[in-house]
Amino acid sequence: MQLLGPVIINRFASSLGLNQGIVGKAISAAIPAILAGLTKTASQGSGATQLANAVAKQDPSILSNLGNLIGGPGEKSLVDSGTNILTSLLGSSSTNALAGALGKFAGLSGTQGNSLLGMLAPVVLGQLGQVQKSSGLDAGGLANLLNSQKGNIAAALPSGFSDLLGGTGLLDALGDKVKAGAAPAQRAAGDSASLLGKWLVPAALAALALVLISNYGCNRRTAEKVETPATPPAATVPAQNPPMAAAVNYVDIASKAVSGLTTVLGGVKDEATANAAVPGIQDIAKQIDSVKAAALTGDAKKSIASLVAAALPGITAAIEKAVGIPGVAAILNPILQPLVANLNDLSKT
Repeated sequence: MQLLGPVIINRFASSLGLNQGIVGKAISAAIPAILAGLTKTASQGSGATQLANAVAKQDPSILSNLGNLIGGPGEKSLVDSGTNILTSLLGSSSTNALAGALGKFAGLSGTQGNSLLGMLAPVVLGQLGQVQKSSGLDAGGLANLLNSQKGNIAAALPSGFSDLLGGTGLLDALGDKVKAGAAPAQRAAGDSASLLGKWLVPAALAALALVLISNYGCNRRTAEKVETPATPPAATVPAQNPPMAAAVNYVDIASKAVSGLTTVLGGVKDEATANAAVPGIQDIAKQIDSVKAAALTGDAKKSIASLVAAALPGITAAIEKAVGIPGVAAILNPILQPLVANLNDLSKT
């Protein structure tokens, strides 16, 4: 969950020149598709050994250093290495087909799709490497592990994405489980923890959460209190129009929300305080949703974009600190990811 939280996904998005929501949607499809392809590779001939060797060659520091690599001088090397490894394991035609399917599914160009796959390959292989090491698995054990998780991998595929991979061979290892995997987004979101299993790449959960968690609530409206004068005798009361609600100050709502978010996150010290912070963060998410749903223009939009852009560095730092605490990322990331995506949208004039 910590690997692909809102901060890392935002860096992916910035590197690719895409909206964070688009990248999150693409990641939710790419990770289970990669795992499906690796499952197929591991079930064929010397494929299990080939996969185990590729996993063993992964630099273990990549997972902890991912945030520094994306957008930094080491990004090109990471993408090139990831692309080469993925191509060697899945085949160039399958890798290109996956990139093309991601383009149709999430709106990426072919280059963007290939770059994203190059970024994700080290994450998937690195996480498999940690599982392999902690469980003491050899090549056959790793292949058996993937094979045992076919149903979970199929279930993690977003609805409709498997159709775009028809004829590519990437999903062949999943067999008839693919149909069960094309579940509605609502079911995938609600059952993500049980569907993916204890071992499955935690990054997939974060990616799915970004795309599948539904928005929190509708617009909030604040009505101005109107003093009601003493009622004259009924015969003399003229017809009155009902009082109008006062205009909502969305700039004030956004200002209080971003300030409150930093404060709430600052109080997170462990899992208990993270759980206690959930209602407050959910309320802030509703406030930000209301501001975004208002579709403001002119000075109000510029003012909100300015204050959100100024607050984002502090919010990002507070999120990184909070989710870095053991156990906290799993609690807060599903709420923070759509919230940060909305804040990023609001920060743009």
